[in-house]
Amino acid sequence: MKYGHYHNQVKEVIDFSKTFRVVTSDDISYFTKIINDKEKAKYYAFEHVFGEDEYTWNDLRENEMSEVWNKYYELVDGQKPQNLDMILDIFSENVRSATTEFNTIFEDIVADLNNCAINRAVNGKIDNFFEKLFKIYKAGYFPCGWDGDYPNGSFIALYIYAEKTIFKK
Repeated sequence: MKYGHYHNQVKEVIDFSKTFRVVTSDDISYFTKIINDKEKAKYYAFEHVFGEDEYTWNDLRENEMSEVWNKYYELVDGQKPQNLDMILDIFSENVRSATTEFNTIFEDIVADLNNCAINRAVNGKIDNFFEKLFKIYKAGYFPCGWDGDYPNGSFIALYIYAEKTIFKK
């Protein structure tokens, strides 16, 4: 199945979702605050609000994704990536096979990877929110929040290969 001009970059996200093996040694510390507490990660992911507008982590991801969709809709038909509606099912199946948890964390991981792939299908591999999100996953972390007043601040990420991993080895 082809995904358009940036097919290989989309495929990289799909391939990663099959194993969740750490595939990079990129330094994410300059844009990420690392935590090791799963309960804190759930708090940041689902309850914490930040900034003047009192955004949640979900609000921030949805706002960023709306920018990607706006760019998609500005493309002429011949430039639009194909088969984007199919990749959500692919991520759902891949993540279900790789993770030991089937709850809202599972849903967030599927949504994050789907959004990273769609971002790449539309924008290519550029330095933006979703590319950084994907770097966090590739480094072995679960992005779960924002620390600061967006866009100032940093991602918050849980180290997922700690004692109680959420992924199968």
